[in-house]
Amino acid sequence: MNRNLKTSSITEAAMITGILVIVAYISSFFSFVLFFYPTPAIFLAKRKGLRYASLSLIAAGILISMLLGLQNGITFLILYSPMSIALAYGTCKNEEPNKTILYGSAAFMISFVIFVLLMQAILGISFVQQLELMYEESINMTKDMLIGTAGNIDNESISGIAEELDNMAITMSYIINNLFPAILIVSSVAMSYVNYIVASKFAKRFSIDIRQHTGISHFSFPRNFMIAMAVLLLLSYLMSVFNINVRIIQSNIFFIAYMAMFVQGFAVLKFFLIKWNLNKVLITIILILVLLGAMFGQILVLTGVLDLVLDLRKIKHNAI
Repeated sequence: MNRNLKTSSITEAAMITGILVIVAYISSFFSFVLFFYPTPAIFLAKRKGLRYASLSLIAAGILISMLLGLQNGITFLILYSPMSIALAYGTCKNEEPNKTILYGSAAFMISFVIFVLLMQAILGISFVQQLELMYEESINMTKDMLIGTAGNIDNESISGIAEELDNMAITMSYIINNLFPAILIVSSVAMSYVNYIVASKFAKRFSIDIRQHTGISHFSFPRNFMIAMAVLLLLSYLMSVFNINVRIIQSNIFFIAYMAMFVQGFAVLKFFLIKWNLNKVLITIILILVLLGAMFGQILVLTGVLDLVLDLRKIKHNAI
């Protein structure tokens, strides 16, 4: 019986390894597929245990190195495998969903820092400078394509578009050089959240029991979140007394606080749309329009702050 169970576990681990390699290959053409790399490992860990999920991820990393190149293999092994294992661990332990998401986010941030340091130490490549250079090259390629395919477009219109592209390049350069830590934090949380939601939604189809997330509508940051942000800002101002350049630190704190309150405000909006018993299709349309509309950003942030202070939804602010 034990031998049959072990054979079954190894076979399933081999299948998941193959799926992980396929996901890695597809991501070469469609980069968004990377978002879902940890999901198969979560399923395997919940069905057969964390050990088999870890072995599957390691095997996938080795196969990716052989098939797609050493750099790709190392990227998946160092950058995405730790997050996958962290999410799988939280799921196996049946932890509270937000706690599991926090595990995944922390693992991704730590592995990302290690990955960047290894790139700099072994290859002598600065990740931020490389990212900025890649974006500059893409802007220049876009401008060259615009000039080459201009056709009947007048020179004034071409100059206007080129100027817009230059402004975009300046903005992206500022974001990459100043807000990269905050973007890393936000993206790691988003990636962990997406994987957990996808895994929990499809779990029943594979006869897997994963704790369901209450959904964004009931999500809330703890009441002391803004106090923590204020304390960090105060500490940054105190650091300026010692002639330390704290501009980048403060910019990242403001960005994180802004994004947090944006999410909080979005949660409030969805909560009340559901409470008013609106049609699901209509709710989806409204939410998409709000996300696409630039003017709604400030309103959502203000709503998020008010909800954190006044508890507009009348729920406990202890989701994390």
